[in-house]
Amino acid sequence: MAEKAKAVKQTDIARELNISVVSVSNALSGKKGVSDELRQRIFEVAEEMGYQLPAQQAQQSGIAAKIGVLIARRYLRTTPSFYMAVYQEIVKAATQKGCVTFLEILDAEIEKEQKLPELTAHEQIDGILVLGELRHPYTRILKEASRVPIIFVDYYEPIEDADFIISDGYTGVCRLTRKMLASGYRRIAFVGTIDATSSIRDRYFGYRKALMEQEIEIKPQWVIPDRVPYDFDVSLKLPEEMPDAFVCNCDTTAAVLIEKLRRAGYRVPEDIGVSGFDNFLSEKIPGVELSTCDVDIEAMAKISVNTLLGKIGQTHVIPGVRIVSGKLIYGNSF
Repeated sequence: MAEKAKAVKQTDIARELNISVVSVSNALSGKKGVSDELRQRIFEVAEEMGYQLPAQQAQQSGIAAKIGVLIARRYLRTTPSFYMAVYQEIVKAATQKGCVTFLEILDAEIEKEQKLPELTAHEQIDGILVLGELRHPYTRILKEASRVPIIFVDYYEPIEDADFIISDGYTGVCRLTRKMLASGYRRIAFVGTIDATSSIRDRYFGYRKALMEQEIEIKPQWVIPDRVPYDFDVSLKLPEEMPDAFVCNCDTTAAVLIEKLRRAGYRVPEDIGVSGFDNFLSEKIPGVELSTCDVDIEAMAKISVNTLLGKIGQTHVIPGVRIVSGKLIYGNSF
């Protein structure tokens, strides 16, 4: 019985051309680092040897593409998890496009020690989506080491030639704060550790913009941390001088704040107004319908999958930031 032909690997092409595997990987994935002449030669030799790009292998098996998804374990501590909800929408969007997904959970030690996840070495994966902000400079390391296209979802970092899909936290929180101002609140605090994530920072700047438009002073004591950077556990303290309202960077923080206010004897919204962001709570707040900004998770997932497929297909997809708008949800919390 004839032996099954052995699949050609990138190491075989590198050996044939007497060049590094990195050069072969960069050429075949469309990355920089090789000249146009060498890139063309690599493609020619790859074709002669019968090498198939992962996307071609997937198409022959009836699958449009195989998509890897990375999520840091800290984002999955609470149930239900916002990022697990995003992942579920990504699975739906990928399935509609004829793709399959593979999930890998990143432990904190992998980021700290700057180890590469298993997905980056998996030869069957055609592209990777990363959900949630990672430790710096792990994002850069991950992008440079990945042999396949990689898209970062729900955060931004100033990296050249990288793709980010984010919700419009800046505009959403600005609109919420304006609504508070229009409702008569003037002494408004912001709750969120602005150095923790780019998303929180964007929302803080939206809050600042709304107050600056009304020439209202932003008091340092009313910018209240709610977590330690790279930790998703929410913990906060009420300020000694109480404001009239709080703008929270997310609904989870808003729920923790409202519980603390109640224990301190304050009523929401009779005494103090509160707003959140995400329109995503693990459980409802008794007696309060939170005013918040809905993140269009379904649209974010579809844009993420479509952008990644464009990269996998090597179509003309300009790298950059794609912003997904949301809508305000008016409750009774202010």
